[in-house]
Amino acid sequence: MSRILFTTQPAGGHLRPLVPIAQAALLRGHTVAVSAPACMAEELAGYRLPHLVGGYDWRYDVYRMLPKGYDRQDFAAAADTFRALGEPLTRAFAGHVARRTAADILGHDWRPDLVVRELDEFGGYLAAEALGVPHAAVISFGGLDGVTGPVLGPVLDEGRRELGLPADPRGERLYRHLTAGFLPPELGASELMLPATRCYRHINAERAADRLPSWLAGLDLSRPLVFAAFGTVVYGLPGSSRFVEEAIAALGDVDCTAVLALGAGADTHDAARKVPGNVRLVDFVDQALMLEGCDLFVTHGGLNSMKEALRLGVPMVTVPVLDDHRHNAGLFAAAGLSRTVPLATANRRTMAHEIGRALADPALRTAARRAQRHLHALPALDTLVDDLEALITR
Repeated sequence: MSRILFTTQPAGGHLRPLVPIAQAALLRGHTVAVSAPACMAEELAGYRLPHLVGGYDWRYDVYRMLPKGYDRQDFAAAADTFRALGEPLTRAFAGHVARRTAADILGHDWRPDLVVRELDEFGGYLAAEALGVPHAAVISFGGLDGVTGPVLGPVLDEGRRELGLPADPRGERLYRHLTAGFLPPELGASELMLPATRCYRHINAERAADRLPSWLAGLDLSRPLVFAAFGTVVYGLPGSSRFVEEAIAALGDVDCTAVLALGAGADTHDAARKVPGNVRLVDFVDQALMLEGCDLFVTHGGLNSMKEALRLGVPMVTVPVLDDHRHNAGLFAAAGLSRTVPLATANRRTMAHEIGRALADPALRTAARRAQRHLHALPALDTLVDDLEALITR
């Protein structure tokens, strides 16, 4: 059996696409480790995955990149400010973040036969090239134009030079082995633009302790069940509290039973907050399990969230915030799987209107079911593990 190193950025949304693959490799008998900064220790333990501490925790760098007065911006303006960081952050990920991460990986005694990285993590690529072992990428977000070889090749070349590797200015080695995607090709060619892309059936990541709260069984299910959640980054933006209040009111205006997740540690018992009788607030609930019993998902449009809903045939309403969210919302709306509320016009009235229309539109559910069948027609996760093993023995 082989040693497979998985590499991720220090964020749960980056880790989650790797989890089912790492778990499947462990079950196959391979020795597995996940390289990530120390802040990921608790989350990795929840997935029962071995942790190889390393990599650059860039999260505090982001705050230094934000302009003066950012914390006083309204929600839409803060989202635009954060969106503007997308390209500089990607260049940093391929630049000093990747070089630091590669140095940490190469400084360990743990030597992999294969490196599997999530798409935004490039230190694993540099380390694999230096070690002369194959590497694979796992698509972890939507909108891939900014991470192509020609765009990032010149940035990655500084790391290649430090490691004594030949220049690769067009990034032709970046995706030369395997790029794993988890969306059906029928959604569009934009998701297949990276070299060596193969599509596999998405599996929702599960922690050992995952389960739903017992009170869910007591909710009024004579009306459709709507689950709403907007992602960790969204809740951290200035002005998000006002957006949350609008979302709560919107759900209250719809003839449904609604559960809104506000993010781990959020105050769900604020006495000053008006919560309609049909809306239940939670700080955290396992999203993939929650979606299994839902009629509609209201989401920010993160790729992990939308794949989880797609796997279960759940139609969506998206309120996209960042650029990758907007890409995903457009992609899914074009396929008839979701309705979109632009952030600039997102308020109680517009969100309630689109949620109500989505619940009353059988074509949305039909399209979601059709896409679910396309997804289920893709090769299983075990086939991906077969393909990874083939890279090692090639």
